Amino acid sequence: MENISYYFIIGFILIILVFGFIKRTNVYDSFIDGAVYQMKEGITIFPYLLCMLVAVNVFKASGILNDLIRTVTIPNELFVQGAFRPASSHASMSIMLQIFKDYGPDSKAGMTSSILQGGSDTTVYVMGLYFGSVGIRKTRHAYFVGLISDCICFLCCLVLFLYFLK
Repeated sequence: MENISYYFIIGFILIILVFGFIKRTNVYDSFIDGAVYQMKEGITIFPYLLCMLVAVNVFKASGILNDLIRTVTIPNELFVQGAFRPASSHASMSIMLQIFKDYGPDSKAGMTSSILQGGSDTTVYVMGLYFGSVGIRKTRHAYFVGLISDCICFLCCLVLFLYFLK
């Protein structure tokens, strides 16, 4: 029972097959139809995904945030992670892993980075990708509310870093 997740996956597939057999559904054809539909959706989403990845990587490679932010008590990497988190989960995850390597996962910086990674979302990425792929042009207050919640999470993480974590 070392890898119990494998048994759950196989059990889930078996449940689908049994349910399809009971409902007299051709499960294989339904699977193929779903795969074809998702390939079309993937092609629709790809330009938005590519645009976001290029923009985030160019911004990250420029190093502008490291030059703008200089503090003594808070590691610069936390600010960089907080800036990248709304745009790219991968970029903020790589910054978190660098913080783990430099300071350790159980350090103040490591715990704060973990809370920041888990407590906020990739707002710009999610909204740009999903709103763009379904053709929503008037997002109203969605971006504002999402970015405000990311800022609140970041500020809470800084308060934790400065006053509560040891």
